[in-house]
Amino acid sequence: MDAPRSQASLHTLIIDDDQLVRDFAVHTVEFGTNRKATTFESGFQAWQYVQSHPDLVDVVIADVNIPDMDGLELLERIKRTFPQKVFIVTSSDPANEQAAYQMGADAFLAKPFDVNDLLTLVQALMLTGGPPKVQKSIPLHSQHKNEPPAHASQGSGGGGDPS
Repeated sequence: MDAPRSQASLHTLIIDDDQLVRDFAVHTVEFGTNRKATTFESGFQAWQYVQSHPDLVDVVIADVNIPDMDGLELLERIKRTFPQKVFIVTSSDPANEQAAYQMGADAFLAKPFDVNDLLTLVQALMLTGGPPKVQKSIPLHSQHKNEPPAHASQGSGGGGDPS
């Protein structure tokens, strides 16, 4: 192939230790974007795969709390070695959002998320080749630093610019 690789030839890695979350994400990515998804339970297994198949992987979706190597360490290693790869961090703890962005995450997805949240985010990152124009958690967070969050799945802005 002398033309750029088709989207179908690229892989999205999904790393989560919860089988239901992995299955949900795989179905969303494969059916919603016509891309192959490969899953792992541990960060270390995913890291080994990325190192041995660097040209196949272009999007990584990883939970923060995974065994062997947490999602933030995986993010740091991948962005240091392969900065062009898109990395989406997921977590049920909104406190991880700021750290994820500081470490180079392209997006943060607050758990629990639904099909539309994941699909919208992955499509936006794939179509633009980068993060959405407005970096934000999905579901959207509208809380300010002094307001308590409406529920635990919303990200906390941490006083950052909500634009």
